[in-house]
Amino acid sequence: MPNNQEQILEYWNRNDVESMYDKHLLNAEIELIKARIPPNAKVLDAGCGEGEGTFIYSTIPGVEVHAVDFSETRLRKAAERLSGRNNVILKRVNFLEQYCLDKDFDVIVSQRFLINLRQWRLQKKVLLDLMQMLKAGSGKLIMLEGSKQGVESLNQVRSAWGLDPIPIKWHNLFFDDDRLVEFMYNHGYKSVEQDGLGTYFFLTRGVRPNLDRELNWDCEFNQVAATRQMEKLLKCGTRFSRLKLWVFTVA
Repeated sequence: MPNNQEQILEYWNRNDVESMYDKHLLNAEIELIKARIPPNAKVLDAGCGEGEGTFIYSTIPGVEVHAVDFSETRLRKAAERLSGRNNVILKRVNFLEQYCLDKDFDVIVSQRFLINLRQWRLQKKVLLDLMQMLKAGSGKLIMLEGSKQGVESLNQVRSAWGLDPIPIKWHNLFFDDDRLVEFMYNHGYKSVEQDGLGTYFFLTRGVRPNLDRELNWDCEFNQVAATRQMEKLLKCGTRFSRLKLWVFTVA
């Protein structure tokens, strides 16, 4: 399987590729992140993709969003979605090359961006770079990224029901939860919050395939599974959650 960064960029520059086909999951991700962005914040949306999250974050009162991505195709789609938003700045940035960004962001969002760096050493480099762009003493990095532990626990549930495991896509490298937190701690950063969408993954990737083997993301079952009310009832949180939310600040 191809795994170098040039091939990953080529993949994301394809017009027929979407960052997330399950829109109920995408919207649930965005709501998790939005709840942690305060009014009047200066936000860097790193790896903004098509701008679905950017659009919602830009509706928070007083917020200014700098949305960046390495793909011209993603940025073009984002520009179409964000047309008329005068509090959003779009810019092409490849975090593995030279770039210039501000150093005083209140919030930096990484939503399924870092998993597209297919080597741990590259993820570590960009993580430290992002932390250096936060406002001193008060900034926070909000990561919603892939979790190896979440993948394993969900696949254990699927195995118990005789379902095949869901693999990690070729262009992604998911985080080991413990190694991530330890790395950040060793560099002076602490994890102040962790959350997940375990209930949604458990219901839609664990329960529903036993009821209906036809893949249809836009169905009533998934719509109900994505509600915060369902999360409050089942309280799976980070368990079974292939995607996990971390909030990091200076220790």
